Amino acid sequence: MNSALGIIFILQPNGGFGVKDIQELDADGLLLDGISHSYLVECVNVVAAGRKWVDNNILQHLLIPRSLHQAEHKLTEREKEVADLVSRGLRNKTIAQRLHVSEGTVKMHLHHVYEKLHLGSRAELAWAAHGEGADHRGTGNKGLL
Repeated sequence: MNSALGIIFILQPNGGFGVKDIQELDADGLLLDGISHSYLVECVNVVAAGRKWVDNNILQHLLIPRSLHQAEHKLTEREKEVADLVSRGLRNKTIAQRLHVSEGTVKMHLHHVYEKLHLGSRAELAWAAHGEGADHRGTGNKGLL
C-alpha cells in the first residue's frame, strides 16, 4: 500500500476553473461538488492505491461547449444517468438492468437526450461527454493533470 498521502480537491461547478487551473492543483483526485457518496469512496480508494482519479463531470465541464452545458441542464436526472451510462459504452439492455427499467424506457430516455442535446448517435454522445481521446471516470486522465 502507498504510504504517501493523496490530495483530493472538490471543485465548485461554477468556479470558473480551466485546464490550467486544474494542472496547477497537482491533485491526486478531483471531484465536482455534489458527487455521490459512491464516487467519493471510489475516488478515495483509487487515490489510496496510488493512482489518479478525475470526476467525469469535471471533464464534461472542460470539454463540452457552453451551449451544450446549458442544454444539459434541461435533462432530467434519469436522462443524465442514462446518457452517462451510454457514453461509457454500455448497451441499452445492460443499462435497463442496472436501472431496473425496461429497454424501451432506456430508449425513450436516450431519445430525449439526443433531442435536447441536439445529438444524433451514441458516438456523438460519448464524444460530448468525454471529449475526443479522453479516458473514462477514474482511469487517470493524466493529460489534464
